[in-house]
Amino acid sequence: MVVRVKVEGLKIARNKRGRYYVYLRSTGEAVLRNFEGDRTALLKRLAEPDMIGIWNARRPRVRAYPEQTLGWLVAWFTDPERPEWKALSASTQDEYRDRLDWLDAEFDAPLDTITTGELYGVRDRCAAAKWPAYADKMMTALSSMFAAAVARNIMPSNPALGIKAVYKPKKNANREWRPEEWETVMRLAPASLRTPYMIARYVGYRSQSIVAVAWTDYQDDPAFGKCFRFTHGKNDEAHWIPAVPELQAYLAGLKVRTKDGQIALRANGKPWESADQLQKQSSNFLKRLERKGVVGKGLTEHGLRVSFAAAIKRTQQVDDAAVAAALGDRDSRMGTHYTRHVENEIKVIQAFGKRKQE
Repeated sequence: MVVRVKVEGLKIARNKRGRYYVYLRSTGEAVLRNFEGDRTALLKRLAEPDMIGIWNARRPRVRAYPEQTLGWLVAWFTDPERPEWKALSASTQDEYRDRLDWLDAEFDAPLDTITTGELYGVRDRCAAAKWPAYADKMMTALSSMFAAAVARNIMPSNPALGIKAVYKPKKNANREWRPEEWETVMRLAPASLRTPYMIARYVGYRSQSIVAVAWTDYQDDPAFGKCFRFTHGKNDEAHWIPAVPELQAYLAGLKVRTKDGQIALRANGKPWESADQLQKQSSNFLKRLERKGVVGKGLTEHGLRVSFAAAIKRTQQVDDAAVAAALGDRDSRMGTHYTRHVENEIKVIQAFGKRKQE
């Protein structure tokens, strides 16, 4: 397995033997091969004068685009000091930069030539070159940028507004885990994945929150013993939820931990670098189990959020608004989204119950 992360225009890869390889993201040219050591040592090596010299000689020069062009607007929108940009979460900033960078061949285009019809063509080309969900996120980034430009009288209207998504999610994607699948996965999973799975299953957190939640967010509670008080980056929602005894016992038994750092750690004892990194490693692991036939098809880490919501619906018999509140969502429709299959189960049970009484 190779793990890749972005570092200032560089692509860092690590092979199965733990050796690092570093490439220029723009050209794919290798600048460092077969490096032994941990990530801290690697970054220290990359900061040494000879490596900086190689990087400066080969890195692409940042162009200054004329005003009222797409490249100029991207530079304006992604300015780290601009309040609207600073208000975005770090993960959203990374996603937006990546998607907007894909458009660099179009950066010379004057803003007044960008139309909705042309953006549909760009969306379709991006979906073919990358993948549909990637193209949709690019359109989201463009729409956010154009909306900010409209608000500042830079553009008269938002040409990306209302563009339809090309990706059609499967209705039953991220399905609930079956009890036997949960037991199997927890028995076979490495510790680096067991902790995220426990948090997802018993607290219902998304990946973005799992990689960020810290021990300082795990607090004493007079009624439940322990609870989580955490503000989710996705919606800036302050969220309180009790920690069930199973999770309390698991967390108490963790050997590798820091006093105030993140709860979920990688195999090397370091925090996860991003939600994407966690999702990728989890997906690879679950796919291997699926190929071996020990779990069913379609098992995902996010499916544990569904399992969390479904368990609340079944055991507590609460409405969708209460489920959404437990999930940390403002919109009660999210409670409906995660538990619609449970509602169907309840209806079937009621139907058979009535027939039995007859």
